[in-house]
Amino acid sequence: MLVVHRFWLSSSLLVLCLVGCDGNPPVEPGIQAAGTGSGSTLQAPSNTKVVAVSASQFDVSWQNNSTSESGLEVHRSTAGASGAFALLVSTGAGVTGYSDGGLTGSTQYCYRVRAFMTTGSKTSYSQFSTAACATTPPSAPPAAPSKTEAWPIGSTAVSMWWLDNSTTEDGFRVERSLDSGSSWTTAGTLGRDMIDFSDYGRTSEQPVCYRIIAFNAKGDSPPSNSACTTPPAGPTNLAVAAVDPLTLEVDLTWRDNSAVEDGYQVWICLSGYDFCSWFATLPADSTSYRFTWDGQPDRYVVVATKDGGNSDASNLVTPTIP
Repeated sequence: MLVVHRFWLSSSLLVLCLVGCDGNPPVEPGIQAAGTGSGSTLQAPSNTKVVAVSASQFDVSWQNNSTSESGLEVHRSTAGASGAFALLVSTGAGVTGYSDGGLTGSTQYCYRVRAFMTTGSKTSYSQFSTAACATTPPSAPPAAPSKTEAWPIGSTAVSMWWLDNSTTEDGFRVERSLDSGSSWTTAGTLGRDMIDFSDYGRTSEQPVCYRIIAFNAKGDSPPSNSACTTPPAGPTNLAVAAVDPLTLEVDLTWRDNSAVEDGYQVWICLSGYDFCSWFATLPADSTSYRFTWDGQPDRYVVVATKDGGNSDASNLVTPTIP
């Protein structure tokens, strides 16, 4: 019940004063408030940690810094620490850990925690702890690479390429065989998402095979297909001689040092071995090539070809007409 008291001022102004029957002012409805101070407010949890138990479970822990909370809330995000979080679970007071199961392998999850206190219809919250993120381990070994190819990049080196078919690998292992695949040794180890590798220090004219294996914490993938090649020995003793000074015909001749080449290529170079480009392609066992010179001071080299690659280049020569 409200009592209306009337007070007359000298200026004849009527003032209405509303006072509760008990003499105290009314209380505002309960509101949610975030407390960060001391006393009855709530301190935010801290030191949030995430530990992988398996590919489908994380153990989340934190330090509880409040003594008056009714419980704690664990929020989770799959969009990173700055992404949207959703309430995962509410726990009782004093709890400092939670096991989150049913997760997807190779997926990042982020967690943050806050304390809450409920008094009647009023609920107060602390600030959130700093988010902690981790990625679940893979649930299985990665898929095998495929379409491996290999080719010479000189007389003592081989380059290779493969198709990466996995999104869960930690890296790749390149294996080499010098006995047509009967035994394998490691030629190199690469990080994730790599798709090429060059193997130096090979022996000219010796066949070599390669296969690629992806790996992660769950183990190795099956090996890729095997890709084999043989670095050919490069030609030597390249010489040039004028055939006809009037027509500017010249002959290139060289020594064929390979028994495995697919053919030969003549390259024209503008400066040393730099800026070289294809000039002519010849069959295997070729040892000469005749062409009409354009009179420019270009240089020529010859290489043996194999499986789309090539040997070391021969010496450089420049035609001259007497």
